[in-house]
Amino acid sequence: MNNISILLRNLEFSDTGKYTCHVRNPKEKNIHHQATITLQVVDKLEEVDNTVTLIILGVVGGVIGLLICILLLKKFIAFVIKKTQEKKKECLMSSSGNDNTENGLPGSKAEEKAPTKV
Repeated sequence: MNNISILLRNLEFSDTGKYTCHVRNPKEKNIHHQATITLQVVDKLEEVDNTVTLIILGVVGGVIGLLICILLLKKFIAFVIKKTQEKKKECLMSSSGNDNTENGLPGSKAEEKAPTKV
């Protein structure tokens, strides 16, 4: 609303200058509006080829993503190895004949038998 746009095409440098626009709104009886603008024609806007920039950004992003994946994989492998070693240690402790009740494991301490009387 209250916005009037004009699109000018095929302009030449010789079209540069001041222009006056006269407008009349039928709802406003016998009232005329005018505005003067200065038109300056410039060179055609050329699009820049961003192919090299996009390739560089893609490579850098790929390398960063690869590094993150490698670090996550390393953490996961370290976690699995740690859990496996803990499980092996737990198995060794429970089958060694030592009392493991203080570690929260069921004890496997050999029951002491009273010496037999002969």
